[in-house]
Amino acid sequence: MDITQTATETFINNNSLISTIIEEIKLSKDEFGELQIQITISKFSKKSNFSKINLLFNDIVEFNFYYNSDYNFYNIEDYKLLYFNNQIYLSLDPDQSIKDKSEHDSDFILAKSLKLL
Repeated sequence: MDITQTATETFINNNSLISTIIEEIKLSKDEFGELQIQITISKFSKKSNFSKINLLFNDIVEFNFYYNSDYNFYNIEDYKLLYFNNQIYLSLDPDQSIKDKSEHDSDFILAKSLKLL
């Protein structure tokens, strides 16, 4: 299901990504040889409509993830989810001093398409 334009309304309140866990981040190529990123997220609250989901980002514009073995991989403690200029943006380590996309956001994906699998 394409949720590019509705993701910001999908993941609010009981369906928030806060306190969920990323189980897997998978980079692959689609049928046209273009990069796609799939993120598997689990441990939603019991009140959520979800228990485990796969988010598939296509038409990747930019992404950046950092890993360090000193930290747990990967509890979502905060995030920024935006839809602008017909693109979807997810930062899992956001600069919360700015509501829009920030050069200080980390662990992010900017893509033209997002599907909920």
